[in-house]
Amino acid sequence: MATEHNDGTPRTILVPIDGSDAASAALDLALSLADGTDAIVHVLAVVDVTADPMRFDAALVSDLERAKERLVDEVVATAADHDADMTGAVRRGRPARTIVDYADERDIELIVLGRSGRSGIAAPLLGSTADRVVRTASTPVLIVPEATADAEA
Repeated sequence: MATEHNDGTPRTILVPIDGSDAASAALDLALSLADGTDAIVHVLAVVDVTADPMRFDAALVSDLERAKERLVDEVVATAADHDADMTGAVRRGRPARTIVDYADERDIELIVLGRSGRSGIAAPLLGSTADRVVRTASTPVLIVPEATADAEA
């Protein structure tokens, strides 16, 4: 398993992205944490086809994957603007489980995750992806709340 640098900074940081302001704020924070170190920032986009399987056909899933791949490619292309190495991936699955599995598979030392607000009756019953990641990850998780994303805009 990978270990932190001598100064306590992580060598591997995972940032799940979805195109939201909260995810963008999380990415900015992760890049700040990685700045000046040899940390690798992993960006991960998850295609969630599990929410309503009857709604997704093969063509729609392919379209969703291509859109996520473009998003990841755009984010990774910005690596030249930062003093950090970035790598990207797109996976299918339930977002929280996929994020945790990715972190475990790659010995990620820190997950930096944007948290979007959820409203309505489903919020207390289902919880958010961020809540699920915090509850199930063996890796430390740093949550960037939606308010932070709004304040930076």
